[in-house]
Amino acid sequence: MATLTKRQKQIYDYIKKYIQKRGISPTFEEIKKHLRLKALSTISEHIEELIEKGFILKNGYGARSIELVDNKKFDLVKIPIVGTITAGEPLEAYPIPESITVSKNFLTKSGEHFALKVNGSSMIDEGIFDGDTVIIRRQQTAENGDNVVALINGNETTLKKIYREKRGFRLQPANPTLKPIFVRAVDIQGKVVSVIHTLEKPKVEPGKIFCGDVLEIIKTLPDNSIHLAITSPPYNVGKNYDNHNDKMNYQDYLNWLNKVWHETKRVLVPGGRFALNIAPTGIKDFVPIHHDFANQFRKLGMKFRTEIIWYKQTMLKRTAWGSFKSPANPHIVPSWEYVMIFSKDQDRLDGDPKNADISKEEFMKFSDGFWQIWPETQRKGHPAPFPEDLIYRLIKFYSYKDNTVLDMFGGTGTVAAVAAKTGRQFIHIDISPQYCKVAKDRVDKELNQGKLL
Repeated sequence: MATLTKRQKQIYDYIKKYIQKRGISPTFEEIKKHLRLKALSTISEHIEELIEKGFILKNGYGARSIELVDNKKFDLVKIPIVGTITAGEPLEAYPIPESITVSKNFLTKSGEHFALKVNGSSMIDEGIFDGDTVIIRRQQTAENGDNVVALINGNETTLKKIYREKRGFRLQPANPTLKPIFVRAVDIQGKVVSVIHTLEKPKVEPGKIFCGDVLEIIKTLPDNSIHLAITSPPYNVGKNYDNHNDKMNYQDYLNWLNKVWHETKRVLVPGGRFALNIAPTGIKDFVPIHHDFANQFRKLGMKFRTEIIWYKQTMLKRTAWGSFKSPANPHIVPSWEYVMIFSKDQDRLDGDPKNADISKEEFMKFSDGFWQIWPETQRKGHPAPFPEDLIYRLIKFYSYKDNTVLDMFGGTGTVAAVAAKTGRQFIHIDISPQYCKVAKDRVDKELNQGKLL
């Protein structure tokens, strides 16, 4: 059995006693306080050593996700890390000279095992995240629904759930925002038998562009750290986003966004506001998506404050009339969208009155809930960008200078750019590298102009 340093033994003993007494594990903060250490990073390093030596497990990213390993299972084994596997689009794996030492409880009782480092977010609903390490049992067969390493096209490997179809195989991501891969033939390299999670995700700090899966990144945000969230999620109507499946099953779509809304509430400060831009979709097949979102937020305990009518003046492009000049079945074409405003726990957002930078004229104009604003014409590669005037009004009306503004579906960065222009901190999240690059260029331009003034 592996030996422990004095400090590792202290940490292990504290975790063991804590779990035996309370039935749950301590947080890193509680361990730090008990041992009178100064840095959480020190705790993180010792926890990583305890995991590698086989004394504890860490099941997920929760604050209390440490588990004890049965003393009978402390035997350790070294297995090779044979490469990096994508949990997104297929990518050729490459050999790297590494190995990993794990407790035997990570392995099956028989068979040959190897490890792969995960790159991508397509398996997040299976608890497999970017940066994790998966332990694979080498085998050539699998049951429907197994998580497998699949070789396709002769030289590309991918990590997916596998299902046999009439004309071949479906490699299904465990992320409803991504599309499955259909192939006629597949070479199964092995089956996932366990996952070793990355201990600490990098902390998201204000003033940065973050490119990646929204749920992975927003979960790294501290509680009560955002003053205003503004976003418009993908509408699930088949728009051509750079890196997103915009045609999910509707219930899967709602379930996915409900997880995002749950995290949004968590990160908002008391009195923090969430401005959600959305519109009903479809004309012939009307989908009241704005009502569904409002119901989700009310169930989460968010207070529905108001709704703003954003009149877009798009009637000139109208083509769908239904029964023209007849009451038989005429269509109403929405020439507006909603901006629904919610707040967390309380109405009031506390702040320094000196940092309220909205003018009297702006306040009076913006407090009228009918906002007549033309849609954005310079799309910068995005199918549905915000007009800057819309974001300017929301930021000035609902936040103080130096507040932090979040857009978790940031697109090409309108929220981040306007936040920078108005003296706010920003956090921009988007899964598309193309959009994130545009957003960074826009923010850098605003910040550089601010330095010249």
